[in-house]
Amino acid sequence: MLKTPGVLAALLALAAPAASDAGAAAPDPLQPVSTGGVAVVERALARLSGHRRLMVVGAHPDDEDNTILAWAARGVAAEAAYLALSRGEGGQNLIGRELGTGLGLIRTGELLAARRVEGTRQLFSRAFDFGYTRSLDETFRRWPREVLLEDAVRAVRRFRPQVVVAIFPGDERAGHGQHQASGVIAAEVMEVAGEPDRYPVLTAAGLPPWRPQALYRRAWSGDEATQLFSLDAVEPLAGRSLAQIAAASRSLHRSQDMGREQRIGGGRGGLIWRSGGAGPEGDDAFAGIDVRLEAIAAPLGADGEALAVRLRRVEEMARRAHGELRVAHLDASVPALAGIVRELSAALPGMRDATAAALVREKLAIASEGLAAAAGLAFEAVADRETAVAGEPLAVEASLWNGGDRPVAVGPVALRAAPGWWREQREPGSSEAGPGETVAATWRAGVAPGTPPTLPYFLRRPRHGDLYDWTGAPEEVRGEPYQPPPLTAVFEIEVAGAEIRVEREVVHRYGDQAVGEVRRPLRAVPAVEVATRPDLVLWRIGSAVPPRLEVTVGSHREAPVSGRLEVGLEGGWRAEGGGRFRLEGAGRSHTFRLRLLRPATPAPAALAVSVTAELDDGGRYAAAYPLIEYPHVRPVPIEVPAAAKLEVLDLDLPALGRIGYVRGASDRVPELLAEVGLPVELLDPERLAVGELDGYDAIVVGSRAYETDPALRRANGRLLDYARGGGLLVVQYQQYQFVRGGFAPYPLTIAQPHGRVTDEGSPVETPLQDDPVLARPNRISAADWRGWVQERGLYFADTWDPAYRAPLVMTDPGQPPQRGSLLIAPLGDGTYVYTGLAFFRQLPAGVPGAYRLFANLLALAEGETR
Repeated sequence: MLKTPGVLAALLALAAPAASDAGAAAPDPLQPVSTGGVAVVERALARLSGHRRLMVVGAHPDDEDNTILAWAARGVAAEAAYLALSRGEGGQNLIGRELGTGLGLIRTGELLAARRVEGTRQLFSRAFDFGYTRSLDETFRRWPREVLLEDAVRAVRRFRPQVVVAIFPGDERAGHGQHQASGVIAAEVMEVAGEPDRYPVLTAAGLPPWRPQALYRRAWSGDEATQLFSLDAVEPLAGRSLAQIAAASRSLHRSQDMGREQRIGGGRGGLIWRSGGAGPEGDDAFAGIDVRLEAIAAPLGADGEALAVRLRRVEEMARRAHGELRVAHLDASVPALAGIVRELSAALPGMRDATAAALVREKLAIASEGLAAAAGLAFEAVADRETAVAGEPLAVEASLWNGGDRPVAVGPVALRAAPGWWREQREPGSSEAGPGETVAATWRAGVAPGTPPTLPYFLRRPRHGDLYDWTGAPEEVRGEPYQPPPLTAVFEIEVAGAEIRVEREVVHRYGDQAVGEVRRPLRAVPAVEVATRPDLVLWRIGSAVPPRLEVTVGSHREAPVSGRLEVGLEGGWRAEGGGRFRLEGAGRSHTFRLRLLRPATPAPAALAVSVTAELDDGGRYAAAYPLIEYPHVRPVPIEVPAAAKLEVLDLDLPALGRIGYVRGASDRVPELLAEVGLPVELLDPERLAVGELDGYDAIVVGSRAYETDPALRRANGRLLDYARGGGLLVVQYQQYQFVRGGFAPYPLTIAQPHGRVTDEGSPVETPLQDDPVLARPNRISAADWRGWVQERGLYFADTWDPAYRAPLVMTDPGQPPQRGSLLIAPLGDGTYVYTGLAFFRQLPAGVPGAYRLFANLLALAEGETR
C-alpha cells in the first residue's frame, strides 16, 4: 500500500522530475487520452538500457539536422536535444501573415512538433533573430557573445550531454553570421560549461558544472565525414526507416517550406570529429564514451558504488524486459518496470550530487510512464472552459482509468497551480482503482485578481535590443520553449509494489461534430480585450477621405460590463466615433468605427494612436491576446497592444483604374496598396486561368507566389501575353524555382547563395537617375531610402538579358555592388519588372519611401519615355 502521505510526498518530491527533466516521456496533452501502449513501454525500456546523451547546436529553427536527432533518439535510444540560439523571428512565413515575434511563436511550435516525432528535447537561448547578416562581428554586437555563451552553458548543464554536435563551423563557410555564431558557441561551451568557477549563479540555481566529452560537426558530404551513421533501420513501432522519421520531422517546419518526401529505404548521415571521444577513428558519435547506465555514478567515485550497483541492476532488468516485450502481453513488463522504479526511488534519498540526482530523476520519470502504460493506466485532466478570468472559477476534473488486470492504489490526486492561479479541492477521489474502474477528483480553480494574461515567459517584458528579457522567469524555465501550464494534475499511484508519480496538463476538452474531440490549453485572460484594425493606418496628404480605424472591445466576463472607449492621438489629429459600450456577457463584443480627423495643415509624419477601454468599475484595458494557431502547432497567445501607427504620407499615385494582385507568402501588400487609394483586386485561380486580364492597368505578383500558387505557375504564359499586349507585370522577389521554371520573359539568374543587401541603411546609387521609375509621379531621393527595416532586399538577379535595365545599385559593407535589385524590360507593347526589394517588409512597416517607389513602379503602366 501507499506510504503515509507525508513520507510519500517527501520521497516523490525528491523523485519528481523538473519540467526540464521530463523529456519526451509525457504524452501530447492536446491529443485524445490513451495509455500509451507498447510505444511508451518499448521506448521506456530502451532508454533505461543505457546512458547516451547528445545535443545539437544551431542558430535557428530548421537549422537542426533531423537525421542526427532521429538516429540518436530512435536508433540508439539516446536522450537527444536541439539548442536553437533563436526562435527564427527574422525569417519568412509561407503559411500565414505573421512575421517577427508571431513567426517566432509558429517556429517554436514547429520545433516542438518535430521533437515529438523524434522523441527529443528543445531548448533556446534568449536571442531574437534580427535577420540575415554576413558578419559574425555584427551578430556578436547584437547578440552579445557572453550572453549567448551563458545561455548555452545553461542548456548544457541542464541537459548534460556527453556529445555536442555543431551544425555549422564558426567561420565564413557557414555563410549567415548567426550560423557562424552558433558554431563558435558550440565550441566554446565545450570548454567552459564544466569550469567550476564559471557561472556561479547557475551553480547556485542547481546547475553545477558539466563537461561534454566529445564535439562533432555535421558533415556536409560523406567525403568529409569521419563518422557515418545509418538511417536504414526500420523503427518497429512506426514501421518506417529512421530516414523516413527524419523526413517526417523535417516536414513540420511548414512555415519555412521544408516539406520532405518520406521515401522508402534508409540512407547515411555523417559527422566530423572535432575533439574528445575516441577521435576520428571512432565507430560512432558515442565511441570512447561509457554509455552504461552505471556511468551516471562514475563521477562520484567511492561514494557512487551503491548507486552504480542499483543502476547496473536497472540496466539488466530493462534489457531483459525489452528483449521479452510482447505486444499482446504488456502486463508481463510490469514486474520489471516496477523493480526498476523501486531501485531508482531507493537511490534518491540522501543523494547529495545534484547532477547524478537529476539524471536518476529523469530515468525515474521514464520508468514511471513506462510502468503506467504497461499496467494499462490512462490519465485525464480537463477543465470546463479554455479561458479563466478573475472572479469566475473553472471546474476541473482529474481521473484515472485502470484498463489493466490488476488493482492499483491511488493516493490523493493533487492539482499544481502556476503563480497567480488558485485551486480548491471538492472531491478527493477513491483510494483504489480495480480493473476497469475509474477514479476521479474534482476542484474549483481559477486566477486571482491582478493576475496578468497568459503569455510565453519570454514575452512578458520588452526586449533589450535583440535579446529577450528573462527577468522574473524561474531558472528552471529559462531556455525552455514555454513555461509549465497553468494547472497540472499530479497522480500518486502504487503499481505492483512500486510507487510512481504521473503528471498531466489540465486542458479544455470538447466535442466537434465535424472533427470529433478537440483539446485546448488553458490560459488566463483579462476581463476585456481591445483590438484595433489595421495596425498601420495610411493617409496621403491631400486626400479628401479621412483615415479610419476599427476598434473592437470584447468581454470574457459572464457578468455584464460597461465603460467608455478612450482614444489618444498626436500631432493635432483627433478621433470621431468613440464613446460608451455595454457588453452583456462573455463572448459579446462591440466594434467602434473611428474617423481620424486631420489638423488644418497636416505634415508627413509617423504618429501613434492609442486606445483604452475604461470600465465603469475602474478597470483599464488596452490590449488583445489572440492565439497564434495552425493545425500542426500548439496554440499560443500573443499580446497585441490596442494601438496603431498613423503614417501621413507625401505620396502621389498614378491614375490607374484596376490593379490585379496575386498574393504571395506572408503578403500584406495588396491591402496596404488599397489603403493608400490604389484600386487593387486579388486574382484568384479562376481569374488567372480563364479571366479577362486586359482590363487591368497593372498586375502585381507577390513575393514567392510562384512557389505557393500552382495556378500562377500554370497561368504564367497568359500573364506574359497580357504584358506583351500593353500591360504592366510586376513580379516581386521569387526563389530558385522561379529561375528553374523559366517564368521570366527574358533570361535571368539568381546566384547561390543569392544576392541580397542585409544592411537596411546601406547607401543606394541611382546610375539611371532620370529613369521614369525614379522620377514620376514621385521623385526618388536619398530620403526615400531612410527608415527601411531588416534589409534592402533579397534574391536579387545575378545575371540578366540585355533587354532589362537596372536603375539601382546597392551594397552591403565589404561586399561587391548589387545591381540586380530592380530589373525593368519592355515586353511587346508593355513592361515587365522583377524586383528583389523587400516590399513585403517595408510596406507593413509604413516606410514612406517604399510606398513612393512602389507607386512609381505602378506608374510604368502609363507608358515610358525611354
